[in-house]
Amino acid sequence: MPPKGMKYRELYLQCEWSTCKDIFTDSVDNFISHVKVHVQEFLSSQHGEGNERQASQECQWKDCDYVSSGSSNDLVKHTYFHAYHTKLKWYGLQEQTRCKLNPCQLDMQSRNLIPDLPERFQCDWHQCMYHVDNPEYFYRHVEMHAMTSEPIVLSDNSEGVVCRWGGCHTNCKNKYKLKEHLKSHTQEKMYGCCVCGGLFYNRTKYVDHLDRQLAVELQRFQCSHCSKTFSTERLLRDHMRHHVNHYKCPFCDMTCPAPSALNKHIRYRHLDEKLHRCDLCEYSCKSAYDLRRHIDSHNAALMLKCQVNDCSYKTKAIQSLRLHYKKVHHNEEARYLCHICDNSFSRGSLLTKHLKKKHKFKWPSGHPRFRYKLHDDGFYRLQTVRYESVELTEQLINEKQQSSHGSRQEEQTMVEHEQSGNSSDSGDVNSDSSESKDSTPCVQNSSKQSDSLTILANTAEKILLGIS
Repeated sequence: MPPKGMKYRELYLQCEWSTCKDIFTDSVDNFISHVKVHVQEFLSSQHGEGNERQASQECQWKDCDYVSSGSSNDLVKHTYFHAYHTKLKWYGLQEQTRCKLNPCQLDMQSRNLIPDLPERFQCDWHQCMYHVDNPEYFYRHVEMHAMTSEPIVLSDNSEGVVCRWGGCHTNCKNKYKLKEHLKSHTQEKMYGCCVCGGLFYNRTKYVDHLDRQLAVELQRFQCSHCSKTFSTERLLRDHMRHHVNHYKCPFCDMTCPAPSALNKHIRYRHLDEKLHRCDLCEYSCKSAYDLRRHIDSHNAALMLKCQVNDCSYKTKAIQSLRLHYKKVHHNEEARYLCHICDNSFSRGSLLTKHLKKKHKFKWPSGHPRFRYKLHDDGFYRLQTVRYESVELTEQLINEKQQSSHGSRQEEQTMVEHEQSGNSSDSGDVNSDSSESKDSTPCVQNSSKQSDSLTILANTAEKILLGIS
């Protein structure tokens, strides 16, 4: 269903397949059917009589660099998403015009680049086996589940509807709230930026995207932790929440600001399973994104070359090419400064080596690297402060106290065994008793310190989130 205010507006959907510039103003379905004809004709020409099937097919949509290295269905699904993307960009342009929003200032070269797609759009509603290559039809289907859900009496005697998506039993007030909730499962977007091609869950996210494009001199709100600036106070508050960790890894001391970051940490740091396998070699990895990047390495046409004269460097990763240029062809300014001895370095990796070798620093438990913070003098220094929410701080303190309590019990048991074995030596007993008494103030000091940490964390979170 279109966003609010868009349902009765005339469409303007332009096909950008190859040289086609046809415009559709009647319905999205007609536009999709038109795009379908394009991709079918293209695939037929690739598989026609006398033509060998090509290992990869390049997308013919304007300004799209996608190359399908799998089955023809991948290109079909990709092209259908272009049609869906075109609709969302039209919604975004209409909202920008209607509300006189600031235009996006980003590069237009990415306007037709679309995100990585799942293998297929699969509905996980209870006992529903529906799957399709077309995102437009998939999201309509999922919406149908929400709008046809019958209200029931919930555990608190109120009336509502229950999400029946696989593994989810969320209660929603009505079917409209359920429709919005289902977007958290399907990752459906509602707006697209007609300039940079970005996709957004709702109008608020889209407007935030445009507000972030304001000139730097108009961004008056600055983060006190990382010095980034923002055009509105709400953007600043949203940003500052990312500096506060709310979730702790059950396997190590790593803390994260969001569940997605924690899941990624666990997958890469603690799990050995590599469920994604390459069909062309024995390579396996932990995510679909890593597999897609690897598959690109099998396509020689995607090789990137250094553009500097007389340089023969080649790579298949844009990050590697950028790093090569910085290391070999660019005299980088030393912007990373050691906070102990004031030695400066051109890259964070060099400062990391210095901290580990010279000052014997070690990564915090669960963390894969050091983090560096930009200071007012223009230098990056080691970030030595980590913010946790009050709830997480209390959890960490309780875990530490329980661990300390367990250790004290073990020590007490050992002392009792020693006392029973040496009951005739009263001097040893007095000595042990003295040590036990001396340990008590340490525990009390630890408790006081814990209270101080809680207050400090509470204060830090209030400062970050702007709570008075």
